[in-house]
Amino acid sequence: MPLATARSMQEMQTSEVADQFVKGLDYPVSKSSILDAAREADLSSTIQEALKKLPEREYAKPDELTQALNAAN
Repeated sequence: MPLATARSMQEMQTSEVADQFVKGLDYPVSKSSILDAAREADLSSTIQEALKKLPEREYAKPDELTQALNAAN
């Protein structure tokens, strides 16, 4: 498998895991609670690093968190 294809598949898997994680949180949720939940879920370091870049605030629903994640990365 070409490296570019393998990387794309890995990015897709990471994206799916992040999406499931975001949808599984109890809202509203603070950044610190998001980071705690990510550690407890043993998410990849890539996802945890992305979450650390989030603005310090409370997120009312999954769409808000997803938009903030997209903007932060």
